[in-house]
Amino acid sequence: MLTGIHLLLNWALLVIIKRPVDNETAPHAGVHARRYDRKKRVVRGLWFASGLMMLAFPITQFVVTLGLFTTFLSFTILDETL
Repeated sequence: MLTGIHLLLNWALLVIIKRPVDNETAPHAGVHARRYDRKKRVVRGLWFASGLMMLAFPITQFVVTLGLFTTFLSFTILDETL
């Protein structure tokens, strides 16, 4: 009995997970656009430069401030409402 329930639950999960999704109406449809990829590349470069500055000036106040500012800029750049 337990094996039957286990198989039924696994089958149900596979059906739910493997269900095809319409790409135009999917909630993540805009995420894979070229524009978003360019924004991600800019943010990656920003974090790389910020990390190098953190290594160059290992002062706690500077590192925390720069990290918070870089986080703010990252969210601002990746915001999709613009």
